[in-house]
Amino acid sequence: MEEKEISQAVIGRLPRYFRYLGELKDEGVERISSQDLSELMKVTASQIRQDFNNFGGFGQQGYGYNVEYLYKEIGKILGLDVQHNFIIVGAGNLGRALGNYTNFERRGFYFRGMFDQDPELVGRKVRNVQVRPMEEMEEFIGDNEIDMAVLAIPKAGAVPVAERLSRTSIRAIWNFAHVDLNLPERIQVENVHLSDSLMRLSYNIDRYRKEQEGS
Repeated sequence: MEEKEISQAVIGRLPRYFRYLGELKDEGVERISSQDLSELMKVTASQIRQDFNNFGGFGQQGYGYNVEYLYKEIGKILGLDVQHNFIIVGAGNLGRALGNYTNFERRGFYFRGMFDQDPELVGRKVRNVQVRPMEEMEEFIGDNEIDMAVLAIPKAGAVPVAERLSRTSIRAIWNFAHVDLNLPERIQVENVHLSDSLMRLSYNIDRYRKEQEGS
């Protein structure tokens, strides 16, 4: 049976559903209707039902959704029921901030190693993980079942480092360098352009200001 193609728009909403359901679970909420979830998330109840129907539904008419069950099922869809070991390439301010973010473990992502080419940074520790020289990166990946890499390095060095990573067992790259990576199809790349987010925020600020001035 051919697997159903799910739109990227639906996939893009799944982490947000997962986050809200996790908060509801922590608050002790056992069941929730699509209407109540709609009011929390500012997504229409119809959209929520359509999204969930892509994966078989999860709810019952007049019964709503079991929060813990739905949380676990969406986690499985997102692949969060499998542990992911990751390294960070770049021990600068951004790399250290990401390494110190303890919430990754709650989602199944485990920070195992950090690498940098700066001799002054090599040997330092970020959350008990020692910064290693770049020369040790490939061997470390092979010895520690690393399947993801975070690129927190300047644009100029990102492409050659990504090419080195593509020759390892790495299956995904979380790319904070402002450059496009041309890698084998088997390696999934998620680009995070922080300046793009700021520009979208700037646009929305300016639009709201103009609306207020025109009202």
